Amino acid sequence: MKRLIAMLTVGTLALAGCASGAGKAPVPPAPDVPIAGNLPAQDLEPGECGLFLWTQGDPRRFIYFSRAGASTAETMLAETQQTLAMVRQGGSLFGQFMTEMDYIGPESESVFLKITPGETVEGGQKISSGRITLLNSGGWETVIPVSGLRACQPDTE
Repeated sequence: MKRLIAMLTVGTLALAGCASGAGKAPVPPAPDVPIAGNLPAQDLEPGECGLFLWTQGDPRRFIYFSRAGASTAETMLAETQQTLAMVRQGGSLFGQFMTEMDYIGPESESVFLKITPGETVEGGQKISSGRITLLNSGGWETVIPVSGLRACQPDTE
């Protein structure tokens, strides 16, 4: 019995030594978690619609804005405002927007937006929940829970 325990111990140590061998690829360092700021106020022209998103945590911050039909979005996902270029839309149509939109940032980072439309309100629709996922070149993801509003400015006619 003692011999069996000794053999199991030696075998376990040998496997542990193999698992921590030098053949593993180095893991890139975790990115700094971005501190979101606030976008400036955004105006809509008569008849124009926009998608406005805020962080869900305290303090709530206005971090995403896109105009209907635009191929870009303005974000404040870190301490500076950035314009993202849309590369894909998918999911379901709600109003003039899709529930899934993928972007590429100015430094080639990937940004994925997924939203869940909520109740309809006068002139728009609430966004009951959503998330913005940032993927850096090292493969690290940062997920920011969001909520917001799809709103349209009434025509002046």
